[in-house]
Amino acid sequence: MKKILIVGPPSLGYLTKIDQQLNLREGVQSDIVLIDKFTFKYKNFGHKIVNFLSKVFLAKNLKKEHVNTVIINKINQLGPQDLIFIIRPDLLKPKTLKYLKTQTKSLQAFYYDSTRRFPKKVDIIPLFDKVYSYDRLDVDKYNLEFLTNYIFDESENTNHEQLFFNISTHDYRYEAMERLAKYIHEKQWSKEILVLGPDDLASEYLTIIHQQIPVDEVAKKINKSKIIIEIQRKEQVGLSFRIFEALGHRKKLITTNADVVNYDFYHPQNILVIDEDNIEIPEDFVTSPYVPVEDEILNQYRLNYWINKVFDLQ
Repeated sequence: MKKILIVGPPSLGYLTKIDQQLNLREGVQSDIVLIDKFTFKYKNFGHKIVNFLSKVFLAKNLKKEHVNTVIINKINQLGPQDLIFIIRPDLLKPKTLKYLKTQTKSLQAFYYDSTRRFPKKVDIIPLFDKVYSYDRLDVDKYNLEFLTNYIFDESENTNHEQLFFNISTHDYRYEAMERLAKYIHEKQWSKEILVLGPDDLASEYLTIIHQQIPVDEVAKKINKSKIIIEIQRKEQVGLSFRIFEALGHRKKLITTNADVVNYDFYHPQNILVIDEDNIEIPEDFVTSPYVPVEDEILNQYRLNYWINKVFDLQ
């Protein structure tokens, strides 16, 4: 029995997809430990003061210490592993990562955010037996192993209830998304563009939501749309899950990520790269049909292939 442990943030359910597929494999036992906001309670007011002083003078946060303690306790309950695979390892303390290495034959990590966004990832690279990254710049600079995200759900629905769909969080990309939504509105194209934001956020062209939507619910919304929108983070060149969701559901894609044209699944009738400061969407891109991508190409990005490669399975 090959024991595999996945450690990472909840990520709306993306990691659960890996865990579920692994447990379908004969001879594999997979578990998942989520780096979540574990409940932390101050013992009393004095305990709260101690935490404040620790953060100010010792750079030590009791809440973060609690998260690392919970992670270690959970892993101790599971026992030694053949492989521990960590996503967002920068969320854990180096001493925690060093301890995890004593509990496994192989400690590996997947950086699906660039080191330019989370610089702490650079310092912890030597702690791992292998580090994967979806960011080509990081792969070349730090000698990492290139690995994209994956297709975890597939469907094919040509009865579209709307043309455009996007869901994102409220961050520095918000203004670009609002400009794009306004552009689509003025073209009188149907859309559902959701932004997870604070209660006081309002927009004429965007729909503001206040609770995260799990990936399975997002998939339903993608399925009824023709074109998926993605505004890429400027500090990243790796392909986000939006792109693989578009591939899996046979949807067209509008993105600001220019690197997408270098992938074998790229087709100009399916994928349009735009400039967020000078938005232009040709009418024929919107009206033309989706061009099917060959199965031989899709196979390289499907979750089963991804799992075989990462966890050395057949």
